[in-house]
Amino acid sequence: MNLNQVKSIPKWTQLPSPSIFCAEVSMQLSIDTSVAQLQQQVEYLQIQLESERQEHIQEIQQIQKFQTLLQHITEHIRDSLDDRKILTIITQELVDLLQLNRCQIELYNPCLTSATVTYEYSATLPHFQGLTTVIADFPQIYQSLLQKQIWQSIEIVPGHYSGLQMMNQLACPIFDHLGILGNVWLIRHTEAKFGEQEISFLQQIANKCAIAIRQSRLQAKTKAQIQEIEKQERQKNEFLKQLSQELRTPITNINLAVQTLESLMTPTGILDIEIGSQLLQILHHECGRENKLLNDLLSFAYLKTHSESPTLITIDFPTWLSPIIESFRDVTNCQQQQLHLDISTEIPPFSTDITDLEKIITLLLNQACQCAPAGESITVTADLNAATVELKISISGVEIPHHELSQVFQPFYRIPKHSSWQAQNTGLELILVETMVQRLHGLIHVTSANNRITFIMQFPLRPVF
Repeated sequence: MNLNQVKSIPKWTQLPSPSIFCAEVSMQLSIDTSVAQLQQQVEYLQIQLESERQEHIQEIQQIQKFQTLLQHITEHIRDSLDDRKILTIITQELVDLLQLNRCQIELYNPCLTSATVTYEYSATLPHFQGLTTVIADFPQIYQSLLQKQIWQSIEIVPGHYSGLQMMNQLACPIFDHLGILGNVWLIRHTEAKFGEQEISFLQQIANKCAIAIRQSRLQAKTKAQIQEIEKQERQKNEFLKQLSQELRTPITNINLAVQTLESLMTPTGILDIEIGSQLLQILHHECGRENKLLNDLLSFAYLKTHSESPTLITIDFPTWLSPIIESFRDVTNCQQQQLHLDISTEIPPFSTDITDLEKIITLLLNQACQCAPAGESITVTADLNAATVELKISISGVEIPHHELSQVFQPFYRIPKHSSWQAQNTGLELILVETMVQRLHGLIHVTSANNRITFIMQFPLRPVF
């Protein structure tokens, strides 16, 4: 081969130098490594994307479950006014949906000093329904809740069976524009806190609870008002029925007396003067009875329909009371009854309406004089009891059956009588007494035992009208 032939050999057939070859191999390995890393990153991103997609699907499914439960509760609130049924369903559904160990709904007392677990659901844990918590014992917890703020904690507690376990608690206040009603408690044995989505959902549930509670309480209040109206209507009808009978009796007696008197009258005079005189006495008596009944009825109607404040006058009670009691001394002596008066000297001057108070005492003493048998006693005592004047009128020798004590201050109730004053009793005296005592912001009740009746009244030393 000559020189010209060597020069004609193609360049690609020439072998590279070792350094160039090593560089090319190194570059190729670097490219392969980068491709592998990129493939790993792509696979990681795919896994992460799939995980996020699954979490997103779970969130969507959970939101759908939340919305389904909210719709379910809304339908129950719409169709039922029974908050017990609705709140029981809520505790059960929350345990199942949020995988809780326990769900409780506690309600505050009116003074917001305690909260009672009224509704509870737990499949495994001990039940605490009916347990009352004093707010002052847990100020840090209830300070937030009473301010309508969410409260959450995670702590390690002894397990129900053995060992220790994590307990995550979430409390959400139940409230509306009228005020706070209680709290929903979620308890789950896990380290993870309740998420924002769960908290937001629980707040919506708490709003539904407030609606259910208010709606039920409004229905209960309305039902109670209806029952009270029906009761008052029955009482009014019964009152009118008894009133017509009370009014008819004197009129019937008057008619009979007039007819009898007419039959005794002749052109020359009355056939029997003695019988005529008796008939005139009956007419006088029955007219007086009718007149007293009408007066008592008008007084009762006036007190019920006029709400003006009493006219207050400051009196020295012992000095003022004695003459009123002593005015009955002659009556009790004639009926062989003993009248006793015991007034404490510690009673300070106090303000009252002396017209009303005198009528109260007079009506009760009239009742006492009619009730007490001969030889028995009527005792009037007055004493200072805290910030009130306590006045008692006690009658011995007579007793009210226990089952009738609640009827004493009802219209036309009559205590058993032992004197000739019975015809003068209209049956409105005791209800007039109760009405006037209440008008003076006082209290009255009656006790009866051991062959004795005692009327007990309390009047404030400084009444506020």
